[in-house]
Amino acid sequence: MLQFAVEVPDGNSVAALVSPAVTSPAAIVVEQESGRILYERNAHKKRPMASTTKIMTAIIVLERLSLNTTVLVSEQAAKTGEPSPWLKAGDVLTVEQLLYALMLRSSNAAAVALAEACCGDTKTFVAEMNQKAGDLGLKNTHFANPHGLDQEGHYSTAADLAALARYAMQNEMFRKLVCTKEYVLELPGRKNPIVFKNTNKLLQEADWVNGIKTGLTPKAHQCLVASGSRNGVTVISVVLGQPASAVCWEESRALLDFGLSQYRLVPVLEAGEVLAHARVPYHRDALVQLVSSGPLTVTAHESERVTCSVSIEEPLTLPVTMGAKFGRAVAVVAGKEAASVDVVAAKSYNSASLGRKVTYIFECLGGSVASLF
Repeated sequence: MLQFAVEVPDGNSVAALVSPAVTSPAAIVVEQESGRILYERNAHKKRPMASTTKIMTAIIVLERLSLNTTVLVSEQAAKTGEPSPWLKAGDVLTVEQLLYALMLRSSNAAAVALAEACCGDTKTFVAEMNQKAGDLGLKNTHFANPHGLDQEGHYSTAADLAALARYAMQNEMFRKLVCTKEYVLELPGRKNPIVFKNTNKLLQEADWVNGIKTGLTPKAHQCLVASGSRNGVTVISVVLGQPASAVCWEESRALLDFGLSQYRLVPVLEAGEVLAHARVPYHRDALVQLVSSGPLTVTAHESERVTCSVSIEEPLTLPVTMGAKFGRAVAVVAGKEAASVDVVAAKSYNSASLGRKVTYIFECLGGSVASLF
């Protein structure tokens, strides 16, 4: 096997970035996949987190219950306080419908209904929430209820909520829920359908924003866990305790933008770029170009080094078909494989005939076929 390196261009340089002027009591922005902290402010200070609590509620339900499981709404769930009551005792909904109410409308009643469906009662469900927090290493988080209404002993931190969001965003259905802008629910006995509009205004403002959850109580003030994706990179921001809602939206978007701006697209290889040559058997001067099967581009943080290695694994034997794989080109970001493309033949060659083989032998000996006659 032949291995060698290919020089990687610098890509688009990232200009010096100025951190956003964040005034919120606590904030953080992290990269989704690695957890790299891109900005933080009082990120480990314990604070009430309002309805961002529902991130944990949703992920436990998603991991425990089927979406089509039916739930009978209890009196306890129906009377749970929220700005616009809509659930009634005796209503029957699916887990999926309640999850949309939970994450879009931020329904406290849906949180209790789901908790009861999952564990029988909210006390047991809250114990599950705290167990999950421990499993995820959220050392500065404690839950007292499944909805986030102000209660003694109910708190988290910006850093812990970012870690929780990173975990939750690995779940496909969770991602679908938190990026949905509107959901229409029709219930028996209701004259008109109920429309859930996502409380996350950033989803309406920027097409690259894709989640996650708002929160607002008198004690917690405005809170927002948000996410955004660009060029294959997703970042998660958390803002806690902001008294002014407008500022919470502005600072959350600025944090997402700041985090994403720290990454650049690096073009490693173009499609058809010549990476090596291989001699064609029985052809003294013929070479087959081995080229990249397609473009190779990666996204890297401004501090990360990008390299490319090429390995030729298959010996060239006739016949050779154009596009046949002979190896692999690998882009490495910060020492880890990030992406790859095949190394393929750029031209076809048929099998060598007996005459071609005889000619080749005499050419190698310095003679010619004609000298035999």
